[in-house]
Amino acid sequence: MDGFLNVLKPRGVTSHDVVVLVRKLLREERTGHLGTLDPLAVGVLPMACGTYRRLSEYFLGEDKRYFSEFTFGIRTDTGDTDGRVVEEREAQGVRPEQVREAAQRLVGRILQVPPAFSALKVKGKKMVDLARMGIDPERVPREVQVHEFSLQGWLPGARPKGLFSLRVGRGTYVRSLAFSLGDDLGCGAAVSYLLRERSGKFLLRDALTVPALRRLSGEGRVAGALSDSFAVMPDYPVFALRPEALEKVIHGVPLDVGDLAVPAGSRLAAILAEGPFPVRSLVVVDRSGPGGGREIAAVVMIRGPAAIEYEKVLVHQPETENSRLQSDAV
Repeated sequence: MDGFLNVLKPRGVTSHDVVVLVRKLLREERTGHLGTLDPLAVGVLPMACGTYRRLSEYFLGEDKRYFSEFTFGIRTDTGDTDGRVVEEREAQGVRPEQVREAAQRLVGRILQVPPAFSALKVKGKKMVDLARMGIDPERVPREVQVHEFSLQGWLPGARPKGLFSLRVGRGTYVRSLAFSLGDDLGCGAAVSYLLRERSGKFLLRDALTVPALRRLSGEGRVAGALSDSFAVMPDYPVFALRPEALEKVIHGVPLDVGDLAVPAGSRLAAILAEGPFPVRSLVVVDRSGPGGGREIAAVVMIRGPAAIEYEKVLVHQPETENSRLQSDAV
């Protein structure tokens, strides 16, 4: 089963736990998520299934939006309240205006130290596995992008809580932001709630709960849960492939501009006229399938010196034909 799936991850399970469940429900072992969520976190967990899993790397640059609660006055070994409290400090005097100012200092391109309890690898081993063995892994600061980090609500008390809206780029850890914010304020902080509202074009309102997926699977309608591939792919130009050119794609033969159905005067025509695409500019090619439905015929192309060459190709016939063709031409 080829496509993308938007799952609403529940609290208390790992992202891998959800992947294992979805593999069983879809009967598709080639399924993987497009960005880990911590066990404490809930919300959008996008997945790529079947041959579409080969497109996972093209979603890595997509930004993400979160709604989170930080509890001030504590530090934990994991950076969230699922972890062990390692330090407690006075936080009753912290004021919302101080928090807003400190949060703004963390907006932009910043250096961030990833949490010890994370899936990042050190010498081939996950840091979380090392941390669980009592080994303090080397954590190298990384540059990340924080687009928005704003305080939306405040609950005062001995352990005050702040509600935050965040939009962040690739590789940004909200737990590390909580640690940095608490460190700046001198009281410590840990994530006590985390909701991923959006990952790229995968939206919370479209996410399916695990019970809903189970029900659809039991009714034999789980294929209908797949997202519209063209709606969730990153913003790459979409070219229609002339039907007679499909054989070229199947056999890995480079395309000519004439193989693309591009309306004169359109934005796509202007893109083609600009000259060679930069390396790894991604272009989605589609064709009209039986009944007028669209189907991805080839995905990811680069413009070579004399022709349009592929970086990755996904080609498959409609399900009703009981055949799937795949081709790689790199």
